[in-house]
Amino acid sequence: MLPADWASSVERPRRFDMTSELDELKARYQMFGASQQLRNLLDDLGALEPTHALVEAPYVDWDYRAEFSQLYSRAFNPPSDKAERLLFFADDKFLGFAVMRPTPKPVGRTAVAPPPLIANAAICLAKHHVRPAGDRHCVEAYPFLSQDGQYGRCAHAAIWSIARYHHLRHGTARRSIAAVVEAAGTRETIDRTFASGGLHLHEVASAFRKLGLPALMYDPKKLPKVDSKRETLEGVACRYLDSGFPVALNTAAHLTVLIGYGYNCDELVFVRSDDNERPYELVHQWRDGSDRLGEWEMLLVPLPGRIHVPSEHAELAARRELDRVSGATKNTLWLRQKLHDGELRLRTYAIDSPEYKCALPQRAPELPDEVVDHHQSVPLASWIWVTEFQDKAVAPGAAGRVLAEVAIDATSHRLNPRPLLANVPGGCYGWLPEERKARFKRVPAQDSYGSALPPRPVPPLKVQATG
Repeated sequence: MLPADWASSVERPRRFDMTSELDELKARYQMFGASQQLRNLLDDLGALEPTHALVEAPYVDWDYRAEFSQLYSRAFNPPSDKAERLLFFADDKFLGFAVMRPTPKPVGRTAVAPPPLIANAAICLAKHHVRPAGDRHCVEAYPFLSQDGQYGRCAHAAIWSIARYHHLRHGTARRSIAAVVEAAGTRETIDRTFASGGLHLHEVASAFRKLGLPALMYDPKKLPKVDSKRETLEGVACRYLDSGFPVALNTAAHLTVLIGYGYNCDELVFVRSDDNERPYELVHQWRDGSDRLGEWEMLLVPLPGRIHVPSEHAELAARRELDRVSGATKNTLWLRQKLHDGELRLRTYAIDSPEYKCALPQRAPELPDEVVDHHQSVPLASWIWVTEFQDKAVAPGAAGRVLAEVAIDATSHRLNPRPLLANVPGGCYGWLPEERKARFKRVPAQDSYGSALPPRPVPPLKVQATG
């Protein structure tokens, strides 16, 4: 049963001390039994050292109201149409929020900061703004929503979280969980308000397309060959994650979302959001079916913009272009040799071109002003793929040292990606739309400069993660 004062109007949000009143707070939302998501959420918040939580009630949540309208309102004995919102603080620092629904799985729309252990590796974070009682707060977090087990299932929750992230991060349309269920066309039932039985993979891909986020699909057993070399799962996933694009992960009976990665010494670990468990989970045993969810069967990458060139095609085009321009002068033949000998680490990411140009001055003074001025003046497509050619002597996960850089038009033909700009020690290249040959500009030679991608170290894993 619901608490007697569920969603009752109060003058100011009720306050719970997160030390002395935590058990009382947990008990308030265990309405129909234990909630694994709520327990994990509150446990993970402990790493952020919260001091108190505020309960905003009643709270009208757009997503829960959409669920209520489409399904619960038609029941003989419907739950309350009102929700509550928990706001978490560490003294004056805002840690995030969680909407609590009057359903068996109460954790609704949630955004909490990642725990310190995961902070460096959690890449796909967006800003969430809240204004309770006239106060303004903001938190950077990945959107989380637990399935309710009836209207929305795990696939719907994963699709919703990706769609909401792209809305907040890239300005795509805001979609409710009801819109996700409708887009998925669950089992093509006559009455779309019927309780969901889950989704097949083709329904997931169709839902992303209908929501304006067409998804690229990668089968780990059949990854594409690029220039006679088979792609690797980690290579594919990390390129999209470095771009800030969440990757939907399909396993035998579950759909979750990869939202980041990092390195624990030389070990590659992923950060996953699992609606059945928690917003952030370190997955460090994922090869050869060692993941607790089983073998990784498919990766789906929903794209937020006009990105027609897959990451692997863009990286190959950048490699070929560097091979060509570094062989054009004697001063850069050493760079070409390093490329041929496999002594360069390639880091590729997609970015919208205004953001790329705005970030260039921040890489000075290591990146010469002449390079910054040149790259800012070259006309670019709305989205570009950037490949950094880094010194492989620097350990993975550390701050990369860049020797050269090539940008590819992400809106060009996937089989013939078009270069836009490049820089090598001592020179810059720019490909203008109306000109067939690249323009060259001589610039001061630099040994190396800092990567645009931040280092991604993960603290040593003291306890076995749930992955």
